[in-house]
Amino acid sequence: MALYINSASAYHAELDFKTLIPDANMRRRMSYVVKMGVGTAMDCIRKTSVDRIDAIITATGLGCLADSEKFLKSIQDSNEQLLNPTPFIQSTFNTIGGQVALLSKSHCYNMTYAHRFSSFESALLDAIMMAEDGEAEHILVGTADEKTPTQQKIMERLGAFRKGNTPDEGSFFFMLSRTPTTECLGVIEGLYLGGQNPNGEFDITINADKGYHTASAAAMFKGVEEVKSGAKRVLVVNDDYKIALRCM
Repeated sequence: MALYINSASAYHAELDFKTLIPDANMRRRMSYVVKMGVGTAMDCIRKTSVDRIDAIITATGLGCLADSEKFLKSIQDSNEQLLNPTPFIQSTFNTIGGQVALLSKSHCYNMTYAHRFSSFESALLDAIMMAEDGEAEHILVGTADEKTPTQQKIMERLGAFRKGNTPDEGSFFFMLSRTPTTECLGVIEGLYLGGQNPNGEFDITINADKGYHTASAAAMFKGVEEVKSGAKRVLVVNDDYKIALRCM
């Protein structure tokens, strides 16, 4: 079945975190990637007239890297004694989904996928199956990843960036529903796996860069922008998946 994209948000420097995350203590405890992901998610919720969220599905390739690094360094520095638990708590992959649930007061299905470059597609596939089974009407789906100097050094040492590839970061969220709202941006026709191909012609094909983990979500956001600008059908492609979008 088709899923309607009732709102979409991408992280940008102008997001007003004080409005999106009003609790100052909560904001202060958030690391960069958590604030980026939660802020983008809350901005996506704010843009739509959907009155409830039935599922929150987040995705991340590597999770909260900076907090993980901070926790591991504290283990080393303190000789495994008197550790501050905050970096550990915020280093878990489901931190963003949990914070979004708290802020939006959503007591619903909450899942996080950490499948590296296939994380966003796994989250999207889960959303589509939930909608098809009638388990959820409105589903918030999104992704967030950050880059750190330590990651850069390790990946270069492993040979991942020797050909000029560089890591990137970002956050993208979409409110997907079984029914459209007045502000609906477009429609997801389907998610196609492996060698499957959608029928018909497409105005635009967008290839998702494999250089960073949020690339597929970034490509889908770009596809939504193309549909908003007048494209009838847009195909988002990476090595393993194809996402077909169309206008209303």
